[in-house]
Amino acid sequence: MLAAVLCLSALLVLTSASFARPFRYPASSQSCRLGRQPMPDLNALVLRSSPHVVSTGRLINGLYYSEGRTGPHAITAFYMACDRFLEQKPFLLMDFRSHQFFLDKNRDGCVDATGELLMPEIDPADFVPTLDGAEQLCNGDITSQRQLNNLLAVR
Repeated sequence: MLAAVLCLSALLVLTSASFARPFRYPASSQSCRLGRQPMPDLNALVLRSSPHVVSTGRLINGLYYSEGRTGPHAITAFYMACDRFLEQKPFLLMDFRSHQFFLDKNRDGCVDATGELLMPEIDPADFVPTLDGAEQLCNGDITSQRQLNNLLAVR
């Protein structure tokens, strides 16, 4: 009986420690065609902002990533969201270390355009007109089809 209680206590400690770790996105298995580079890897970074989407309608959600639990933000990733559903892949990344942005027009995990900004600020709304299907994200049947394939329910 004492051994069972000790095992249960150890299990609870290990479980709570695993929940204390920062959230990281799973690695992308998408490979880019020859000549195209993949979007920067967010797996090596620590997510420093909440991925929860509480608003309804179409919106852009920015998530901040750092190289550690403390310290400055390294990258901001911008995701399209619709009615509390967040797309799995960001359409835009801003690297604060290099002042470069990376645009993924069709959210396939590959860079379609990149550039350097003189200011360490970026407005993701400026890039939305270049995205494939952004205007249809929250329109009727398109949303129900995409929820199964490309959107994450975050509650």
